[in-house]
Amino acid sequence: MQRSALRFSRSMLCCSLPALIALPAIAGTPEALDRVPTDTQAVIVVPELGELLNDINTINRILGDQGEPMLNMVTAMIRGMPGINIDGSMAAVLSMEEHQDEPDVVMIVPVSNYEAFTNGQEAVNGLHEMPMGDQSMYVRDLGDGYALFGEIAEDVRNYNGAKGNLTAHSAMLGKAGGRIADHNDIFFYVNIPQFQDEIDMGLQEMESQGEMVEMMGGAEAAQAFDQMANTMRTIANDAMSFAAGLSFDQASGISFDFGLQFKDDSSTSGYFNNDGDAAKYFSKVPSMDYFLAASYDMSGDGIQQLIGEYMGWVQKMDTTGAMDAFNLDEMVKGVNGGIQVLGASDNVMGGLFTNTLYYADVENPGAYIDMVRDMYADMGDHMEQMQQAGIAMEASVDDEPTEINGVKAYGYQMSMDMTQAQGMNQMGANPAMIMQMMFGGNGPSGYLAEAGENGLVATLSQNPTLLSKAVKAANGENTMANSAAISKTRAMLPDNRVMEMYIGADHLANTAGPMAMMFGLIPEFEPVESLPPLGMAMTADGGGMLFRTVIPMQTISKAMDIVEEMGAMQHNNGGGQMDF
Repeated sequence: MQRSALRFSRSMLCCSLPALIALPAIAGTPEALDRVPTDTQAVIVVPELGELLNDINTINRILGDQGEPMLNMVTAMIRGMPGINIDGSMAAVLSMEEHQDEPDVVMIVPVSNYEAFTNGQEAVNGLHEMPMGDQSMYVRDLGDGYALFGEIAEDVRNYNGAKGNLTAHSAMLGKAGGRIADHNDIFFYVNIPQFQDEIDMGLQEMESQGEMVEMMGGAEAAQAFDQMANTMRTIANDAMSFAAGLSFDQASGISFDFGLQFKDDSSTSGYFNNDGDAAKYFSKVPSMDYFLAASYDMSGDGIQQLIGEYMGWVQKMDTTGAMDAFNLDEMVKGVNGGIQVLGASDNVMGGLFTNTLYYADVENPGAYIDMVRDMYADMGDHMEQMQQAGIAMEASVDDEPTEINGVKAYGYQMSMDMTQAQGMNQMGANPAMIMQMMFGGNGPSGYLAEAGENGLVATLSQNPTLLSKAVKAANGENTMANSAAISKTRAMLPDNRVMEMYIGADHLANTAGPMAMMFGLIPEFEPVESLPPLGMAMTADGGGMLFRTVIPMQTISKAMDIVEEMGAMQHNNGGGQMDF
């Protein structure tokens, strides 16, 4: 059978995807999912068809010349279909047999009048035939305001569209998927056990690499690899569902969700039963311009166990010997959480990371500093294999603290010479310039100091002013906690966060813009005003994990303005219109 009609129906769905981001958030699992069998491989759900059609046109208007005129024709055609219920929800059910290039699709379509939807035709063997260009689609009445729409008659005829599946789907989605279903304007979810054969094949291929690991890293590395492979198999077997979602609010912005849910009472779900309050650490760092600010709540038992196991794999699988210098297990143990801020820098050549600082909530800050000092002292004993590869590294921490603006701080230094590193010359890289751009010298240096209650502060440059600000903020003075720009973005993030991160798009633009102008990439650059940052967050509770990325509307609008300005400048300079 020809597949042109199926391609047409898929094209309708695909054409709609750019506009799905313009739907307002609708809480609750859409009713169309109730008609999806619980053994379905994957499904895409649109909560309200009418909003989708409206916003396809809205997005096209916003995009202007970059829009797709065909989308307006598609929305007009759907809206003009007799008997369609544009206020209802819609689902596209996907299934794929072995060796298929693309999945088969049947669509659950909301209808207000099935007879009008099928133009009053008589059913033939329970199906109505609907001409679509050179091909026909087949339609079947599911009752209660839903019709089934597909290319292959047998698929439509045999589809089990019975009601009563929402409870089972909710259990499959779990906490992570349920958040996605409740928050987003469109979501996609995969029933992972339905792909067990493909998962087993992938795991077998990964496990076959064990011999190569043993050859390169020895028996201990091979043992660590086998342990990791067994854990990966356990995780894959414990996984229950994967979900992804997309939401848009014209007042706030766009959000993208990805989530993974594990079977109840499985060993893997135990990693993901943590309460999270990552936001509290923003009250421990100074209010400052930043490229990136990221906080972590690592206090949960599941997170501690997961990180500890991961660090063990890393250390055992290291073939260079360099990781022996770092007591990774001790570095994680006793750390309840913290935050790192990559402060904005006007002079990239003077050191991109020179305004970087860290705050950690540790059980014993003094003992932690002693551990770091011992680690640095022992570092040289573990660098032989790195030296053989042409990398020379030296590191040290001061024996005694120095008082800086009333704060007792230990200075630390690390230098790295990669001029003889294998392959560096072939790559055409200048190691000294790389180090200069990153740290303003041959390697990172900075201060370690106790601050606040159970607080440890570290800077990535020996800048007394930065250290003083960090220590004062750790004691609650002039912190980033009350940032209005961050608050706008944080409002779009999920609750119970174990990680949250903000990217200062305005500061990045104001650093990269002058450089682009200096190198002749753009003729001029107008500094960007303060913008809400891009945000990311993760939850790890209820036996699953959710990762959300958000882009505030104000930031989106500014980015579109910049693109338009750059296109106009290129056009005025004879370069024609820019395509994105």
